[in-house]
Amino acid sequence: MKKEEENKIYKEAIEFFGDTSQKIMVIEEMSELTKELCKELRGRGNVENIADEIADVEITIAQIKSIYGIFDAVEEHRDFKLRRFASRMAELKANQQK
Repeated sequence: MKKEEENKIYKEAIEFFGDTSQKIMVIEEMSELTKELCKELRGRGNVENIADEIADVEITIAQIKSIYGIFDAVEEHRDFKLRRFASRMAELKANQQK
């Protein structure tokens, strides 16, 4: 699906259900993902359920980014943090080899 089409759906959902409802929804979806991951750690997990919950979380997070108009800001923060994480991993690996 194209980004323009996705953004249209997010906007329609926000307009229909309202900001507050979608903020509650992202919290619910994150807790459902947490539950599925906990089940997997206990040996009762299902990878298909985890994938399904990740999709729900990603969709609702995109709606939150839309509500606040922060798509670009999130990408900037994500890129910064990912580069920092890579740097830390490289440092840890280098220290392990000493």
